[in-house]
Amino acid sequence: MKCLLKTRSDILDVQDLLFEIAPLLKEKPYVCEIKPYVKKRSLDANAYFHVLCDAIAKATKRTPDEIKIDLNTTYGTLATDKDGQYVAVILPEKVKVEDFYSYAKWYKSVEINNKKFNSYLLYKPTHELNSKEMATLIDGTIYEAEQLGIETKTPDELAELEGYGAVA
Repeated sequence: MKCLLKTRSDILDVQDLLFEIAPLLKEKPYVCEIKPYVKKRSLDANAYFHVLCDAIAKATKRTPDEIKIDLNTTYGTLATDKDGQYVAVILPEKVKVEDFYSYAKWYKSVEINNKKFNSYLLYKPTHELNSKEMATLIDGTIYEAEQLGIETKTPDELAELEGYGAVA
């Protein structure tokens, strides 16, 4: 069961439920987890990000995937483990990280037992970003698009402007 706790009444409802299942605890253990609510990002935000990536790719004569990777490793969110520690990998010097994971940024070179390695920080893939993280990525993407003279208004914003006669 999942529930959203917003009020004292919600907490009391959960308490009642816990008292109901208490006899079942003799049969097998249960897991109860409470964590902060994080709003999921919208599909509109994802579509808007991809539209801007496509426009930037055309303007720079690069592929949309290259743009997406560059933007994510510039404005995206570093990957973390379950304890909140940043995730990094160390690969032999001649191994290309992109052969294994797209959202990685070189961090530093290290030498271990007289062998050279490169360290990379890993970033979350865009489909794992929450609303706040996606908003940060989109803000950076808008900035990059504006630097190239690309229109960054969403279709809804453009339609609203047309409705007021501001756009011909």
